[in-house]
Amino acid sequence: MRISSILILILFLCLPALAQAADSQVEATTAISLPVDSVTIYPDGLVFVRRAGDMEVTEGLHDFVIDLPSGASEETVLFLVTNATVKQVVYESLPLYTMNFLTTGPQYFMLSYLMYDAGAWSPRYYLHLLNDSMIVSANAIVRRDLGDDLKDVRLKLVAGPSQEIMKEYAYAEAAPAMAARAPAEPQFEADFMPSSSGRTTGELETLFVFELENRTDLKDGKTLGLPLFEEEVPMKRVYTWDAYFDEEGPMIQELRLNNTGKLPWPQGGALLYRDGDYVTKLDISYTPAGANASLEVGKSSDLEVSKTLTDYNITEKIVALDDNLTRNVKVTTENWTYTLKVKSNTDRTVEVEVSDSRPMESELIAVSPEPSEVEATSLKWELSLEPRKEVKIEYTYRVESTERLDVQN
Repeated sequence: MRISSILILILFLCLPALAQAADSQVEATTAISLPVDSVTIYPDGLVFVRRAGDMEVTEGLHDFVIDLPSGASEETVLFLVTNATVKQVVYESLPLYTMNFLTTGPQYFMLSYLMYDAGAWSPRYYLHLLNDSMIVSANAIVRRDLGDDLKDVRLKLVAGPSQEIMKEYAYAEAAPAMAARAPAEPQFEADFMPSSSGRTTGELETLFVFELENRTDLKDGKTLGLPLFEEEVPMKRVYTWDAYFDEEGPMIQELRLNNTGKLPWPQGGALLYRDGDYVTKLDISYTPAGANASLEVGKSSDLEVSKTLTDYNITEKIVALDDNLTRNVKVTTENWTYTLKVKSNTDRTVEVEVSDSRPMESELIAVSPEPSEVEATSLKWELSLEPRKEVKIEYTYRVESTERLDVQN
């Protein structure tokens, strides 16, 4: 018992010496605060921050105390250094990284992390209506709350992600930077963009990342408007009428655009102008490059419309199912004829789309003019209506129903 007590006492006395020997392996302990290199902002408040810098380091073990802002998510911190491996991480008030450096010399440091509810961005569109085209000008309205002002940073804006996809993107973006002094990310210039607008770093899964062309100063807690892109795209003005839901109209005026550029249009609000005068406020849905966007301007009095039931008749007959006349059915036939009228009140030729619906069980037996689309329950006409003219559409469908009549003996 006494021998055991002596051994424990000897071990206790030796612990400080052992700890000192272990500490002696660490070349230095450094509190590190890297400058911000880039900030990636998502629409729903998530912000991905990447910091980077160079430092002269000797070979061996080094401790680094990471200076993180209070809003940084600790579980998302990624700290990487060229020619070094992570030996351990101690999570206290500030993370303490022990790194093993394989060579002496200048090394490239990179730190990244996520911050929740730390910023947001949205596009704001200015649409300038021309005759057969439209100029689409987009600004990025950016807000950030990172705790301090940032100078000369790369700003990236992500369109349309979910939270889980955003986390995956943050790590995917950070890791490849640690080759031997991370190569520049592939980028392309959109040839239609002015020098002050943005460029994109590309597409990842469902994400699309805009990167502003010039480095930017960001003041904390301030909202900033930055040019995103500008392009002239083809446009067609169309008047639409669904006669099934609105028998007396009105016509709805739509502007249909084709995104002929290389960049998608993120969802956002738009202000429409004609000859420099404000017209109305619109909403643009997310529109990939090469896709079409339809903007509803609103109800229009340029055209008058009406739907009328112009004829209806019904006939019934009894049909025998066998020679003994013990099983009969009553067949009822109904014919419905509708007339749709569209009258122009304008001095220009307009494009019109008219649609109507009929019962699923019906049979179309007459229609004039021929519709552009015929589906199981719907008809659609695409018409070009001359100034001050009227067009008439007529169609008839038939519905047959049967009722069993059992004859009693």
